[in-house]
Amino acid sequence: MKKIALLLVLVAACKTVVVPDRTLSGAATPRAAVERFLAAAKAQDMQALGADFGDEKGALRDHQDRAITERRLIIMLQCLRHDSAVISEPKRGEGGRQLFAVDFTQGQQKATVAFTTVKGPSDRWYVEVFEIVVLQNKGFCSKGGA
Repeated sequence: MKKIALLLVLVAACKTVVVPDRTLSGAATPRAAVERFLAAAKAQDMQALGADFGDEKGALRDHQDRAITERRLIIMLQCLRHDSAVISEPKRGEGGRQLFAVDFTQGQQKATVAFTTVKGPSDRWYVEVFEIVVLQNKGFCSKGGA
C-alpha cells in the first residue's frame, strides 16, 4: 500500500513543461518573428538570431553561404544591443510582407527602426530586413566584437 501511495505522490508531483521549439526556424506570426529576433539580439544569441532572419525560402542560414551569413549576424548582434524595444502595430507591405516600427532605447540613445517580415515555408515568418543604418547613425553599434 505504501508503494501505491508513493507512486500517486510522484505522479501528482510531475507536470508537463512546454519548451519553445528553437529547432523550428521562423515564427508563427509576423509580430512573433520580430519579438523572437529582438530577444535573440538582446541575449546576444547568434544561433537564435539566425533562426529568425530569412526570406521566402526560410532562414538564410539554411540556404546561403554560411561564412557570409555568420558575418552578417555578428554585425547585427553588435548593432541590435538594446535596453528596451517597443514594437508598433504592423502595416501591410508589398507581397504580403508585414512592416513594423521598433522604438529602441540603449542608455540615453533612442532610435526608431523599420523591420520587414516575410512569410516563408510552412507558414513561418522571418525578419527579412531592418534599417541597420539608422542604428549605426544613432551610435547603437558597438565598436568591439559581439
